[in-house]
Amino acid sequence: MPIKLDPALLPALDILGMAQSGILLRAERETPSDGIPAFVTRAGWDELAATHAANHDAPHTGLLPALEKAVSRILAHAAHNASHTGEMTPVTTLQSDLFSSDPDLVLAFVRDSTHPVACALVGTAPQIETALRRQDDAQD
Repeated sequence: MPIKLDPALLPALDILGMAQSGILLRAERETPSDGIPAFVTRAGWDELAATHAANHDAPHTGLLPALEKAVSRILAHAAHNASHTGEMTPVTTLQSDLFSSDPDLVLAFVRDSTHPVACALVGTAPQIETALRRQDDAQD
């Protein structure tokens, strides 16, 4: 059930800059050949690490593969819905237990402002809002 995202139709963010500054983190080790890069907010990563890997010396070793699987399922769910409805919305909210702080998970499709690449942001609404504010503060 592949879907196509036209990056030109998506909101533009400085994804590369946000990733380089640590505002966003990759939610996968490698992007699948038929996928799009997925990112989680720093706050989202910190919440996952505190909840699921607080006692680990290297939380990313166990957390990243689990996050990668969760994000893959979330993106597959969005693709499934899009193929059934015939439309892909840039922002989708769905119920999830990924983040214990909020059952409403936000999946936002955006594009990098410097490269014509569609990307997915995963987090709670407050996490994504905080990341966007931090990006705005960094640009000022």
